[in-house]
Amino acid sequence: MDGPSLSIIVPVYAAEPYMERCARSLFGQTPEDIEYIFIDDCSPDRSVDVLLRTLEDYPARRPQVKIHRMPRNSGQAAVHVKGLE
Repeated sequence: MDGPSLSIIVPVYAAEPYMERCARSLFGQTPEDIEYIFIDDCSPDRSVDVLLRTLEDYPARRPQVKIHRMPRNSGQAAVHVKGLE
């Protein structure tokens, strides 16, 4: 099988207060064949910084994490489409 068996797409916009808890919950999952796709929809806060700082506690997960930044704020529908690409 090519690629992971499970992909999780996480839209990121103004999620700074929740990002660490979200990331820890995701990275603590037991499946190893999983990828995490975080799509930053031009968040006005430090959500991605919190994500990156939290990821430091899960070095084995780093290869499974993809972080994409939208060129402009596009809304959840466009973010999900980007994640599916």
